[in-house]
Amino acid sequence: MANQNLELFYKPTCPYCHKVLSFMEANNIELPLHDIMADDAARERLIEVGGKRQVPCLFIDGKAMYESDDIIKFLTKTYSVSAASAEQSTNTQHSDTSAGGSCTIGGSCSF
Repeated sequence: MANQNLELFYKPTCPYCHKVLSFMEANNIELPLHDIMADDAARERLIEVGGKRQVPCLFIDGKAMYESDDIIKFLTKTYSVSAASAEQSTNTQHSDTSAGGSCTIGGSCSF
């Protein structure tokens, strides 16, 4: 792995967050996780630093990356996950998240 500071902000009810979290679990990727519904400080930091009220959000050295598919692609490359393993772990996700996406903090998921 590259020497980067990575943190994932997520919302427990967000299917796109579950897609990223399941991918991480399937590939033994461990990062600091911030549940923005249980941690007010994390939610405020996400909005202040990231600039959006949207999850999942991966902070990479303090810069925000959104969209589940983009995050998974980044983690695949960063952690040298094989293409077959990445494909398998994302294909086992909920069918409604196959196109990638994100959820807003105060509302429903955006597609």
